Amino acid sequence: MITILKADHKKYRVDELEKLRVDEEEFYKNFDNSILLQTCNRVEMIFFNHDLEEIKRKVKNFDKFDILIDDEAIIHLFRLASGLESMIVGEFQILGQLKNSYLKAKNLGKIKSKEFEKIILKAIHVGQRVRLETDIGKGSVSIASAAVELVEKLTGLEGKNLLLIGAGEMGTLVAKALKEKKIKAIIVANRTYEKAESLAKELGGIAIKFDKLKEALKYADIVISATSAPHPILTKERVRDIGETIIIDIANPRDTTDDIRELSYIKLFTIDDLRIVAEENLKKREKEIPKVEEIIKEEFKVLKEKLEDLKVEEEIKEFCKVLEEIREREVKKAIDIFKNKNISFEEVLENFSKALCKRVICEVKRFYKN
Repeated sequence: MITILKADHKKYRVDELEKLRVDEEEFYKNFDNSILLQTCNRVEMIFFNHDLEEIKRKVKNFDKFDILIDDEAIIHLFRLASGLESMIVGEFQILGQLKNSYLKAKNLGKIKSKEFEKIILKAIHVGQRVRLETDIGKGSVSIASAAVELVEKLTGLEGKNLLLIGAGEMGTLVAKALKEKKIKAIIVANRTYEKAESLAKELGGIAIKFDKLKEALKYADIVISATSAPHPILTKERVRDIGETIIIDIANPRDTTDDIRELSYIKLFTIDDLRIVAEENLKKREKEIPKVEEIIKEEFKVLKEKLEDLKVEEEIKEFCKVLEEIREREVKKAIDIFKNKNISFEEVLENFSKALCKRVICEVKRFYKN
């Protein structure tokens, strides 16, 4: 029924996941009744009524993915939408990503099964219900928001100058976490200036080109670095003369080098430090996990009942179609006999009804055997 190929942060680093990413156009060219879900922390392919051997033939790096089938796959989707499978438990960004991936597939005409659509929509509904009915999403629920929370605990944001390096996915998440915070000034730096300009406009800040980074570092009280650069962009030599600064590196691979810690006037924090913040929040949320799992259990039962009803409806619809074909054939036979043979109307009707009943009984037996 439903098959999921899954690779995520639990098994792979971000750079490893990058190598497993799938070309979207090629994916949808190869598969109907399918959804491609790709984020910085996961690559997942969701298939409905596809033969596993067919999937294996067409999916590159097939052996690198975990395989989930039927009920296990559905439960995974529910947990995913509920934030239980996120890098930081309770992070609901994935809910919007799942919804967008579903809409993308639907707009491309790739959701052709009512059953498949019902499963995905139920997963989205589960995520929405969990968000409304539990506190699992309260507090910092992503590395980006954990970074902002850490700054607020250390020094506060009000009246500070903040430099955000990177305007990609993670930088955008930081921007969302910074909205409505009382910051004196926000500077956004990115290798692609247009991206920096767009994000800066959203934040009410200013954008700079990457070659102006040195000047911006001297101006900033707080630096949050979130690029996708393959090598460090902030080294001890580069930040030696920037003065007292808090640097938070949430890039993976890292944007900073460890020797920066040798400078006493600079406080450097990396993803490892943010995990401490995340762990504190996780402890607060642990008591909410059973509530989420109870909702998942309840909604799974509801879905299974609806899928069974849908299956019966489809079978009855198909059965009625067969019966109508039988009726039409027998009516035609009866009319032909009545026209071409010297036989009474009553006898034709009698033969017609017997033949019709016999055919219907045969179809009923076949229906129940299946």
